[in-house]
Amino acid sequence: MQSSKPKRPLGVLIISIVAAAGGVLSILAGASILSGMISGDKVLASIVVLFGVLGLALGSGFFKGSRWAWGAGIIVYILSIGLGIDEIQSGVTVGLIGGIVRVIAGVAIPVYLNRSSNARAFFGRDMAPAAPKSAA
Repeated sequence: MQSSKPKRPLGVLIISIVAAAGGVLSILAGASILSGMISGDKVLASIVVLFGVLGLALGSGFFKGSRWAWGAGIIVYILSIGLGIDEIQSGVTVGLIGGIVRVIAGVAIPVYLNRSSNARAFFGRDMAPAAPKSAA
């Protein structure tokens, strides 16, 4: 008997949307600096674009419940805290806003992925949470 995948938790749906939207916005912001439309550090902008691509991939992986997305998401979002701090210090308005959002996501997403038993079960990291026993 093969067990079916648990239903996608609302929190996983939310982080998949946040990851994909953040990926698109990161790519656009980084590309704006790289193209010269906005002034800023081109090395930092290149890293932002890279994290944007990772965000798109993670958004898809989170949505599908891909096992790799759980671990990769934790690593990428923890690393993104440092990038967010650099963005905040860059002095560019886009970097300030993006940096604040990136630091918040860099803390919130790994905490959620580790602490939610429903999320862990959806990604195949734990057994599904036990159903409450009814008084019989």
